[in-house]
Amino acid sequence: MKIAFYSDSYAPYVSGVVRSLQRFTKGLVQQGHEVYIFAPFYYGKKFRQEIEQQSDPYATKVFRFYSVPAPTCPDYFLPIPVSLRAEKLLRRLNTDVIHTHSPFLTGQLGAILARRLGVPLFFTHHTVYHEYVHYVPAPHKATKAVVINFLKWYCRQCQHIIAPTEMTRQMILDLYKLPTPVTTLPTGVDLDPYETADPTWLKSSLGIRPEQPVILSLGRLSKEKSPGMLLQAFRIIHQHMPAAAFVFAGDGPLREALKREAAAMELGAHVHFTGPLDANQVAAAYLGADLFMFASQTETQGLVSLEAMAGGLPIVAVDASGTNAVVVHGQTGFLTPPDPEALADAALKVLQSPTLLEQFRREARQQAEQYSVTATAGRLVELYKSVIGR
Repeated sequence: MKIAFYSDSYAPYVSGVVRSLQRFTKGLVQQGHEVYIFAPFYYGKKFRQEIEQQSDPYATKVFRFYSVPAPTCPDYFLPIPVSLRAEKLLRRLNTDVIHTHSPFLTGQLGAILARRLGVPLFFTHHTVYHEYVHYVPAPHKATKAVVINFLKWYCRQCQHIIAPTEMTRQMILDLYKLPTPVTTLPTGVDLDPYETADPTWLKSSLGIRPEQPVILSLGRLSKEKSPGMLLQAFRIIHQHMPAAAFVFAGDGPLREALKREAAAMELGAHVHFTGPLDANQVAAAYLGADLFMFASQTETQGLVSLEAMAGGLPIVAVDASGTNAVVVHGQTGFLTPPDPEALADAALKVLQSPTLLEQFRREARQQAEQYSVTATAGRLVELYKSVIGR
């Protein structure tokens, strides 16, 4: 089968959507399918050179659109999906399915090409898009309504919609009132990097002593991920466990503000920032920590929690969409209200009980193994074939 993925972001940019694309692509290609990715090109010293962006360890081939930096986030590039050769290229590739991973820029081109070629259009609803309207310089209430109505219109053009969690699926059904089939299909976890990752890397690279307990959070350092709540929770944890260290893995617009806030709390020496990480470093970070904390309330699939569980990490997180679809309260960790004190209390309960810590570690790893890239990619192929058959 030949599949065209269209996305408004891809490597070397790092995000949950990008990781999802890479996982499904890897699983599909390993099963003998061809995956062609259409995504923006990334400019500047921070990103790799052009020749490296044209190659890919997962996809059959990556095609890049010209792009421009987003006004509100210079590290995020907006593709300009205008190409007179796009239809001809897909016909030459003999594409069986077009699968979009954004409803906006590349998603619009993907929808147009699906109609012209007469092939099924799939769409993965990765993000609760109306929760991100704070990035748009316009009245939030009006913008939110526009985004919801736009998504309704876009989803009606699709032959099938993928929701990363059951909760997201229910949101789509309740909010959009669609005739289009919606299927829950979580992103798989790639267990390969955990086999070779160095569990000592995290502490040694950040200058953390081997005996210090480490609390890790991985994700984009931006408003919707609520990293400030984690910092407030760690201030409470530090009062009871002075040796503990907190690590923010990843990057984002709030990084410098969080550094200043940590310094103001007199926690500067105990709070660490890794910056962007590659796949092997991410696995090493999970293996080198003792507990994973997460405060985001806008997740659709709980991907980072699954990754942490694959590394044997207990989870302490806000009880919110996406996260609560993969974390079993009292079995693989604790889910709490969106409150720093509640997060801190749960974290201390785990860290101060070796028996509970080991129990959660074991259960977390076992649950994560149920979400392999092979299994989830195979399910996606079944969905493709069922729509093509109709």
